[in-house]
Amino acid sequence: MSSDRITRLVEASAAIQREVWGEIQYSHSLLCQVNLPYRNPGDVRTYTRTSGAVSLRLEAGSVIGPRGWVDVGLPYGPRARLLLLHLCSLAVKQQSPVVEVEESFTAFCRALGISTNGRNLRIIRDQIRRMSAVSMRLAVSHGQEMAVFQGHMFDGMRVHLTEDPNQVPMWASEVRFSPRFYKSLVEHAVPLDMRAIQAIRHSARALDIYCWLCSRLWRIPEGKQVKVRWTSLKWQFGQPDQSLKSFKKAFNEALTQARVVYPRARVEKVYGGLMLQRSPPAISRKD
Repeated sequence: MSSDRITRLVEASAAIQREVWGEIQYSHSLLCQVNLPYRNPGDVRTYTRTSGAVSLRLEAGSVIGPRGWVDVGLPYGPRARLLLLHLCSLAVKQQSPVVEVEESFTAFCRALGISTNGRNLRIIRDQIRRMSAVSMRLAVSHGQEMAVFQGHMFDGMRVHLTEDPNQVPMWASEVRFSPRFYKSLVEHAVPLDMRAIQAIRHSARALDIYCWLCSRLWRIPEGKQVKVRWTSLKWQFGQPDQSLKSFKKAFNEALTQARVVYPRARVEKVYGGLMLQRSPPAISRKD
């Protein structure tokens, strides 16, 4: 890990331990359990991920181009996660399903210390395009019943046109969450610490683990422990073709980073997996 990343982690941890309260970001509790792809899936048009009772299915979409509809790929990596987190946070904070994308996300990236020039800006715009076109299905089982959110996460968007007629002439400048997803988001929003997000912004897996711990730990009954086995963790946070040994190494590195920025998380590595105990929320509001 680079010295810059280590410095960010140490500084964020110190700030979080000095002051419990921090700037709040929000994610959907279900999106804290199932994750987007870690790497560019290339020509793959569908992606599924299951964790316990929650299952996610993504289908890549299309955007209009100079010669008709053009397929775009699935969102992936840390930028896609930061974009989705930012959009969910805006919707919750503004109490509106309609959120502005590019300018606000550019400002968000700058606040995180992410450059918005050159290659980074192209990556950001590409992830905005992919996210605005993707179709999401979320399924949650409750015993013998299955509650399903199905359809586009977004059901409308406003776009900018490019001046070059040979280029795909759009990226989303404003998106509108679908009514059902927005209602579910407001009811099941998980608060996250902006300082933590800033410190682990480079790692998709560390972001996923941090969000999962923020959603999971405070809901464990007092005095109870929950063991999560390596096989379950690999299913949730690993790659299908990844060996268990390789996964453990990558997971432990990301878990260490997530715990640094969630210092009150009561998580212990035990034989066969992790032991989770009830922990204070990662972030508390000021009185």
